[in-house]
Amino acid sequence: MPITIAKQVCFQLDSRLTAAEAALAAGGMASPVLVAVVAEFRRKFAKTRPSMEGDPAPGQREAVFELEQAADSAKWAALADPGASEQIKLAVVAAHDSICWFKATGSLLDREYAEQDPLAG
Repeated sequence: MPITIAKQVCFQLDSRLTAAEAALAAGGMASPVLVAVVAEFRRKFAKTRPSMEGDPAPGQREAVFELEQAADSAKWAALADPGASEQIKLAVVAAHDSICWFKATGSLLDREYAEQDPLAG
């Protein structure tokens, strides 16, 4: 049985979210607010993953919307945090982009479509 696009997106998002969590844990001066927002992103992912990986149904679309909201919060918290390192910001943005690209296109995010420089003013 082939792996669905939704499952591939979940694998990609899990990997990118793990990288963001590792970057936060590695230190730096990231705010406790950013740490909490990324932790909430992880909780939302854990909650919605079963629906995401299931057969396409209305519940899957709702899960994508819920997860996208958590991703948006994490992205903007990271970009607004003056204490967050560039590595942290890029890792959080990469996790955000995985789910947002899936919502917009129904596809797995390919490097060709990655945001060029999310830190550019």
